Amino acid sequence: MGEIINGFDLIEPLQNKNAGFSRWTFARRGDRVFFLKEFLDPVYPVDPAIGERQTKARVLACREFEKKCLERYETLNAASDGNAVRVEAFFRNGSHYYVAMEKIDSTGLSAKDISRLPEKEKLNLCRIIAHSFMELHKNHIVHADVKEQNILVKKTKKNTLTAKIVDFDCSFVEKRPPVSEDELSGDQIYFAPEACLFLDGEDVKLTTKLDVFALGILFHQYMTGELPDFDESEFAYLHEAVLEDQPAGVSADIPEPMRECITRMLLVDPDQRCSMEYVWDKLKLWSPGSGGPFGQPKEIAQGGFVFADDDPFL
Repeated sequence: MGEIINGFDLIEPLQNKNAGFSRWTFARRGDRVFFLKEFLDPVYPVDPAIGERQTKARVLACREFEKKCLERYETLNAASDGNAVRVEAFFRNGSHYYVAMEKIDSTGLSAKDISRLPEKEKLNLCRIIAHSFMELHKNHIVHADVKEQNILVKKTKKNTLTAKIVDFDCSFVEKRPPVSEDELSGDQIYFAPEACLFLDGEDVKLTTKLDVFALGILFHQYMTGELPDFDESEFAYLHEAVLEDQPAGVSADIPEPMRECITRMLLVDPDQRCSMEYVWDKLKLWSPGSGGPFGQPKEIAQGGFVFADDDPFL
C-alpha cells in the first residue's frame, strides 16, 4: 500500500518529469487506474505562522483558482465527445490541489510513426481530433497547449487507432482569456502568431483559433512526418515566419482536401483562419481507398454522416 491522497492509492511516487509547475503519478481508486496531477501553485495556506495578511491573500488566490478550474472542467466534461479526456475529480488535499483523469493506455506512437501509417488511418486520426476540438470550440474552450505529447494515440477494442486529448491545465474559456504573459504557456513549435504577439505585449484577442493553428502543424506532421516548411535559417519557429508574410509551406504530397484544410488552418490572421468545424465538415465526407484522393462522400444516414466500423470515437 502506497501513499493515499483523498482515496487515490498512489502506484508510484509523484514526479515532475515533463510536468512544468506540477507533479504527477498514476493511482488506483477502486478497480480503476487514474492519472493524478498535483499543482505546485497556488499553495493553500495551512501554516498559521505565515500571518493573517499573507494568509488572506493566498486564500483569495486559491479561491480564484478553484473558480476558474471548476468552470473549465465542468465545461470540458459537458463538451467532450469521449476523446477529450474528462476530469473525474478536482480537489484540495492539505496545501495542494489535485486533478484526476482516466489513465490512457497510449501506444506511444509519435507523429513520425503516425506519418508511416496507411493514409486511411492517418486521416481517421485527424478526423477524430477535428471532431473533438470542434465540440470543445463550440463551447468556447481553448486548449492552448496543443502539441504532439498532448494527443495520445491508443488502440480500441476493435484494434483500431483512436486519439485522446489530454492536459487541459493551460486551457481557458474564451470569455476569460489570459491577461498576462504568465497565464499563457505552451510549446513554441505550435504557437499561433497571435500568441507570439500577446507575449510581446501587444493587444490581441486570444480565441479557439490558437488551437486551429497548432493542429494545422500537428496534422502536417501526421501526414508527412515533418513540420510545415519555413525558412529555418531566418526563423526559429513557424509563427515567426508567417508574421513576416512568409506563408506556411504545406507539402504538395498531402492529398486534398487535407492539404487545403491545413493551408487554411495555418493562415496568419486568426479571423481568416478556418475553424475546426470547417475542417470536420471537409474531412467527414471522405474515406481513402474508395475513389479519388480521399474517396467519395459517404451516404447520409439518420440526418448525418455515418462512420465505418473502424472509425472509433470512444
